[in-house]
Amino acid sequence: MIRLVDIAGQTFGRLTAIKQHDSQAAGARWECQCNCGNKTIVNSLKLRTGKTKSCGCYIKENPSHLIHGQANKTKTYRTWKEMRQRCSNPNATQYKWYGTKGITVSDWWYTFENFRTDMGERPEGKTLDRINPDKGYEKNNCRWATPKEQAQTNRGCFKTSQVPWNKGVATK
Repeated sequence: MIRLVDIAGQTFGRLTAIKQHDSQAAGARWECQCNCGNKTIVNSLKLRTGKTKSCGCYIKENPSHLIHGQANKTKTYRTWKEMRQRCSNPNATQYKWYGTKGITVSDWWYTFENFRTDMGERPEGKTLDRINPDKGYEKNNCRWATPKEQAQTNRGCFKTSQVPWNKGVATK
């Protein structure tokens, strides 16, 4: 049996818990009053762990914490994020083809702004490609390339039905 914690009257960031709204499998949800005047319903665990601190007004008032303002909104940002995941996160599906083979991301590129400065915005129809497949992701070894251009440098780490192996690739 789940033991519900009474947090009425407690403040979490900008939110003050007023009363329990309902209870779900994931725990109780609380009606909260925000310092800005809005009311919102929040999971108690998110309040107590600090994951939710306002009704959403903080982000609207302080967009500066989103330095580049592109979080998951652009193909360039998603490409950067996925590049880092496949090289450093053992739980990423492509880690076996990158991280376990020693493919790394340059320290400079661990900041999105640096990556975008070096590579520019991702052109339509192109994705990030390493020119030398045995080297990591860095300015002098990467380009935006079409699938055909990538097939010429690929190590054969994908299914052969998707991308042909390096060896024997005919080019025009």
